Amino acid sequence: MTSGAAALCLGPGGSDGFTVHQLVRRRPAAVEIEVAVTAASVNPIDVRRSEGYGRKLLSLIGAGTFPLVLGNDFAGTVTAVGSRVVTFKIGDRVYGVKPASTEGTHASHVLVKAVHVLAVPEGLDLHPLAAIPYSFTTMWLAVRGAGLSRENAAGKNVLVHGAAGALGTLATQMLSSWGARVTAIARRSNSKVCLEAGASEVVEQTDKLFGSLGRTFDATLNFATWEDDRALLGCLRDGALGHATTVHPMLGNFDRLGWLRGMLKTVSQKKDHRRALPEGANNYTWVLFKPDKAALDDLRQFVEHNHVSLPIGLCKPLAAAGVAFDHVRKRQPGRVLLLP
Repeated sequence: MTSGAAALCLGPGGSDGFTVHQLVRRRPAAVEIEVAVTAASVNPIDVRRSEGYGRKLLSLIGAGTFPLVLGNDFAGTVTAVGSRVVTFKIGDRVYGVKPASTEGTHASHVLVKAVHVLAVPEGLDLHPLAAIPYSFTTMWLAVRGAGLSRENAAGKNVLVHGAAGALGTLATQMLSSWGARVTAIARRSNSKVCLEAGASEVVEQTDKLFGSLGRTFDATLNFATWEDDRALLGCLRDGALGHATTVHPMLGNFDRLGWLRGMLKTVSQKKDHRRALPEGANNYTWVLFKPDKAALDDLRQFVEHNHVSLPIGLCKPLAAAGVAFDHVRKRQPGRVLLLP
């Protein structure tokens, strides 16, 4: 073992309990690499987990105990490789993701499976890449969950709710590059952002919005709010591909209702919404993040061709994590990076 790692640790007191701890580093397992983290992003899920969200269900995979190091994506430099790793060597610049755990990426060094890591193309800055892998993977899982793929997206009409956020921006960038026609739902002030990402049309959310759109879409994606999920299903045409949402209440159901009632509530809600699918549509998906090799393969191609990007709004050291988390909590513009 080697020493010298620093990590942003969260105690049982929640987001007020952040402290920077010195931790002992261990050697990577056979299929792992160790990365000296240049930058790691703070995503909305990190803020919610710091407030206790998802702890009940995440405890099943050992991701709910304290001390807790948050963070799922990163960019940095390889400092050690496992005995079976042949894709990377010490000194390589990389970016990637980790599944939910108690040993997240808000640290100076992170151990991660090599299959969840990508090489940084020559000439690209590490910082912007740290903000993309978690959001891209979550978005990609939603797109696939709605029945869309690189092979079938061309010519499809896709409605994206929450199109100006990180997931919506990346979805618009990816789907438009695949030839889909994206209709973005966003605030009027964010119309330019959506159009620059590749949206064909931007519509502003109003009380009568969903009824006015009609049942014309091949797929719908909900990155905004659970309360609008049923209304989005009403925008699908007969024979549509389907719908996916990242803002479902699954984790909250278990937190609030416990194991049995949480499971029953979740099953009931999913069945209720699935019944609202139009005739001929089969895909209805609640997305939970997990690293996915196919998603990372697509991310590699998009990064190499400069087809995906997210604006950086704030960079802070680990010691100023409170400021970084507040930026995300208040939904201020731009992605947030911690710089260990």
